[in-house]
Amino acid sequence: MSTVSPTQEKVRQPRSSAFILTNLSIGHGITHWYMSSMMLMLPKIQSSFGFGNFQFGMLNTIRQVSAGSATIPTGVLIDMAKNQWGLILTGCMIMAGVASGLISLSPNYIYLTAVIVLLPLPGTIWHMPAIAAISQRMPDRRGMGLSIHGIGSQLGTSLGPYGTGHLLALMAGWSAMEAWRSVTLIYVAPAIFMAVVVWWSLRDLGSSGISPNQQTSLKVRIQGVGGLLRNRTMLALMVVIMLRNMGFNSLTIWVPKYLQDSVEDGGLGMSTVSAGLNYSLLTALGVVSSPFLGALSDRYGRKKVLLPSLSLAAVLALAIGQAGDGVWLTMTILATGLFTYSLGQILQASVLDQVGKGTEGATMGLVMGLNNIFSALSPLAAALVVNAYGLSSVFYYNAGLWVAAVAVLTFISLKPPPRVAAVTPPAAG
Repeated sequence: MSTVSPTQEKVRQPRSSAFILTNLSIGHGITHWYMSSMMLMLPKIQSSFGFGNFQFGMLNTIRQVSAGSATIPTGVLIDMAKNQWGLILTGCMIMAGVASGLISLSPNYIYLTAVIVLLPLPGTIWHMPAIAAISQRMPDRRGMGLSIHGIGSQLGTSLGPYGTGHLLALMAGWSAMEAWRSVTLIYVAPAIFMAVVVWWSLRDLGSSGISPNQQTSLKVRIQGVGGLLRNRTMLALMVVIMLRNMGFNSLTIWVPKYLQDSVEDGGLGMSTVSAGLNYSLLTALGVVSSPFLGALSDRYGRKKVLLPSLSLAAVLALAIGQAGDGVWLTMTILATGLFTYSLGQILQASVLDQVGKGTEGATMGLVMGLNNIFSALSPLAAALVVNAYGLSSVFYYNAGLWVAAVAVLTFISLKPPPRVAAVTPPAAG
């Protein structure tokens, strides 16, 4: 006879997919709030320490190499440690607070280069169990599920600079410390609070609703990852993702600098609050477009959404550098936000369409890890372009990368999403 109490039985009930997706999206948004806030503050830190554009680009190169180096092994281990997914996600929040606190204590550029290694890890590691869980729970609505998860990142990326810009302005007139030091120190507390929330809501993520895959050995999983590198379609997709992310990263890194640098240095000379508002718009409309584009890709195929969207994104990014500093600039940045984060989630769904269940973490770890490592030189390349041709020239660099992504994607034959495969022949992807 069972001795389990009604209360215990209730606790053991698996969380619904909607509850899981909502909380994963909220946590995803917090990690991006911290990252986008730091992107807004980096030009202020640059002014404080007095380092040049090349050193500015180097910080972002270090950030991307760190993200890529952590992603590949994390992806493999995530598939094997499914009952620890909740703990891993909680650790991501704690790490965000630790990184912010350490940055607030930076005495010089050398120290900052060491601490910047920690900055991308919360968001990078968060992606692995979150993407795997969504892919497994929502195979027929993978594009929409990942896009909703992406809404969290877009809200965080949009609201983070806006809120941080106001905090910087407040701290500049109130705190005895430099404003960026005060803000990064303040951000320690919310991260610790969110760690508690994540543990409460997602601690059973990997142990409920998903069949375990822990019987597969580490050796077999590593061999499976090696097999992905021999798959031509996967390699071509990785090139597309790399080109798209190189362009996207150059946009998110250099737009806040372009908005805040003086007119003499090629920027627009905006205040911190105005720059934060405009930077926040770079992803704002993605909150609306992401689930719509994701659902369209589930129903009609990934390429039919990606090709026109990437092309429009390239045109709009190019227009940012030509728009001046008035309403046209704000409208152009706002329109660009339709395609910034949302296309990343559809590309992730495209990758997962090509692989089997139970390998999602390893697959995305490989794809995102190699992408971060190989695209790490992009901030330095952008810095060279800026030094040679001026700050606004970075938008030509960005648009060129997205046009190249369109060119490669055009010639890739993809497996269709599950819903499309169910009603069309296999060759119709």
